[in-house]
Amino acid sequence: MKKPSPLHWQTFEYENRERGADWFWAVGIITVSLAVTAIILGNVLFAFVIILSGFVLSLFAARPPKQIDVVVDERGIRIHKFFYPYRSLESYWIDEHEESPKLLIKSQRLFMPYIVIHINQDEVEAKRVKQFLSRYLPEVFHAESPLEHAMEHLGF
Repeated sequence: MKKPSPLHWQTFEYENRERGADWFWAVGIITVSLAVTAIILGNVLFAFVIILSGFVLSLFAARPPKQIDVVVDERGIRIHKFFYPYRSLESYWIDEHEESPKLLIKSQRLFMPYIVIHINQDEVEAKRVKQFLSRYLPEVFHAESPLEHAMEHLGF
């Protein structure tokens, strides 16, 4: 049997969203309100953590997404610098209902069970990714969590 050629494409690490000054003001107001509440309740350390979290969130939101390489071959899936061998993955699903199809991979990790990768249709077709992965992983329906959709709706 002929060895399949690896699939390779580039995509952004996350979907870029334009955030106006109002978004940053809202994050700042919410952060300060929560921190003041924590101080009133006598938890200064938690207030510090809230302020630090709001600052880091704002820095991350202002940063444009990096372009990353994705390689799917017979050993596993490489996303930028991270390699996921098939033995550490459980299943996959390709969500084609969005404007850009997404590859959802269920891993055996406890803290990051789902890996979401945008498929760049200009470089590789979702159908080819599906054909390739079906040799190594079962195709099982996966959906992004409701929390993920809520965060996207709020601009995160």
